[in-house]
Order: sequence, then structure tokens, then C-alpha cells
Amino acid sequence: MKLRSTCAVAAVIVLATGLTGCATGAKSDAMVVEKVAIAHQSSSNVTVAVSGGKSTSSMGASQISDTDFAQALSDSISKSGLFKEVIASGGRYKLNAFIGKVDQPMMGFSMTVKMEVSYTLVDTQSGKTVWTKNVASEHTAKASEAFAGVKRLELANEGAAKANIEEAITDISAVGL
Repeated sequence: MKLRSTCAVAAVIVLATGLTGCATGAKSDAMVVEKVAIAHQSSSNVTVAVSGGKSTSSMGASQISDTDFAQALSDSISKSGLFKEVIASGGRYKLNAFIGKVDQPMMGFSMTVKMEVSYTLVDTQSGKTVWTKNVASEHTAKASEAFAGVKRLELANEGAAKANIEEAITDISAVGL
């Protein structure tokens, strides 16, 4: 009888591990906005800096890292044509993005991630802030999109970040730099 219960516990552990898997962070290419309708283009360049993100540990929940969000934001700006180019440092403008909040579910069939990013665009020549906004976004990944919960959370993170970046680019383009 004891052997049977030990085998049952082992089977449950193996099944649970197979269903959950190891967490991976949100991927930058999955957060890139492919098309954004922009009101105005700038002939200047921009530097992007991101803070507030978190790294993903293999046994923790999927997170959005500074590096991946910065890459997605930079790639999205480049694809949109909002600025002449995105450069590593010394841009005419500097776009700071602080990932202030990422609300994630612990579990569920449909997983909704809500995030808020505080953006500040500074003219580096004058030192003046030309645009600032807190952008809130969310995305729901459904059970039909991925069987494993860790993958659904990753997809929800990526979708929320992508929506956030799209809104930021759209709003910055309205400034008319």
C-alpha cells in the first residue's frame, strides 16, 4: 500500500512538472510592434534606456527584463520610422522607460498581465522634458494559445508589453518633434 501511494505521488510530481515546465522571460522579438500609424516623424536620433524590469529565473514566473524591453522598444521605434534612428548613446533625444508595475496571475486557464510603464522623452540639447506619460496596458493569453501555464504567462507578458510600446510610439508621434 505504501509503495502504491509513493508511486502515485511521484506520478503527480512528474505530471505537474510536465504541465508547468521551466519559465522563460518575455522575448524581445515577440514584443516588437510591426506596424504603427504615426502622426509625425522626427529627423533626429534617439537613445533608449529602460529600468524597472526583472530577470526570469527558471523556477520562477516569466518576467520582462530591461534588456529585452529596451530591444523591443528600440526595434519598434526603428520599424515605425518615428525617429531617424535609434543609437546606443548620445542621441538628440533620450527616451527613458521605467517598468513600474507588472501584475501577473499565479495560475489560470486565461492569464491576463497588466503593466504600467512611465516614459519620459528628454531633449538632450536643452535638457527639457518634451513628453512624459504613464502608459497602462494589458493582454490576456487564453488556454487555447498554449497548454503550459508558464507559456501562457510568457505570451501575456509579451502581449502587454507590445501594446504598451505601441501606445507610447503613437503618443510620441503626436508631439511633432
